[in-house]
Amino acid sequence: MSLIVGIRCTDSIVLAASGPVALASEDGLAPARQRARKLRVVGGIAVMGVSGHDGLAQEMALSLERSLAELDHQKVAEDVLRSSIRDALAAPVQRTVAIHKTLQGLPGFGITSNDYVLSQSMVAIPFQDSVRLYALDPECSLTEITDEHTYAAIGNTTVANPFLAFLREVMWQNGGPNQASAELAAYWTVRHAVESTPAGLAQPIQLAVMVRRQDESIEIIERGDRELAAIGQMMETRLEAMRRSFATQPHASGSGGGPKPPPVPTAKPTRKRVPEVRLRLEPPDHGREPDRW
Repeated sequence: MSLIVGIRCTDSIVLAASGPVALASEDGLAPARQRARKLRVVGGIAVMGVSGHDGLAQEMALSLERSLAELDHQKVAEDVLRSSIRDALAAPVQRTVAIHKTLQGLPGFGITSNDYVLSQSMVAIPFQDSVRLYALDPECSLTEITDEHTYAAIGNTTVANPFLAFLREVMWQNGGPNQASAELAAYWTVRHAVESTPAGLAQPIQLAVMVRRQDESIEIIERGDRELAAIGQMMETRLEAMRRSFATQPHASGSGGGPKPPPVPTAKPTRKRVPEVRLRLEPPDHGREPDRW
C-alpha cells in the first residue's frame, strides 16, 4: 500500500502521499509498480486520498462526489455529513468484497487477491466555518482528526507513525502546527518513508492543501515541483542544523563531538516539472436557491 499523511491546522488541512506502489505478484515474478496519483479533488469541494488499488479508489471518488452533490454544506448536520462520507466510501468496498467472495477458490484468486480489496482513505472537506479531516480504516469506520492529535497516516505507516511522533515533539511543542510547518512535516515524513522503504514506496510525492480564507472561500492547492523543491531544501536545512547540534554536543566522557557527517545528496528530479495548481471556491450566495459548489 502507498502512504498518505494528513495534518490538521487551524484553518487548513495538509495532505501528502507517496507515488507508485508495489503490487503483489502471484506468479513469482518481481512486484509490479502501479503509477497512480493518490490525492484527488472530488466534487470540486473535497480532497480524498486512498491507499489501495486505484480502480477501487476511482469508484470511491465517484461515489463520494455523488453523495456530496446531494448535501447543503452550509446547513447539513455534522452527523449527517459523517454518515454520508462513510456510506459513500463503504459502498464500493462492499460491492468489491461481495464480488471477490464469489471468486474465491478459482484459479488465480489466492490470498494476495485481498490486496485489491483492502483500502484506507482520508477526506478533507469544508464544514460550516471550518475544515475537517477524516480517516477511514479498511472497515470504513470513520474517525475525525481533531486538535488533540492533529495528524494521521494511513497505508504503509510502519516508518511514518514514529517519525510523525518525533516531528511533533520537535516542531509543535508549543502548540498545534501552522500551515508552513504542517507542509514541511507531511513532505518530510513521506520522503523519509520512501527513502527508508524503497521496496514498497517511491517518488513522486504529492502535496495538497485545503485552506479556508477570511472571506470564507475555500482554496485547494496542489504544490508543483518548484514548491516541493523549496520544501525539500527547507528539510535539508533543518537536517543540517540537527547535525551541527549533535556534533557540538559533548559525549558522556566530556570530550567534544565527533566529526560532522557528510550531507545527504538530494536526488535530482527526472520527471517533467509540474506547475502548482490552485482551485478557488467562492462562498455560496445565500440570496439564491441552494446549488452545488
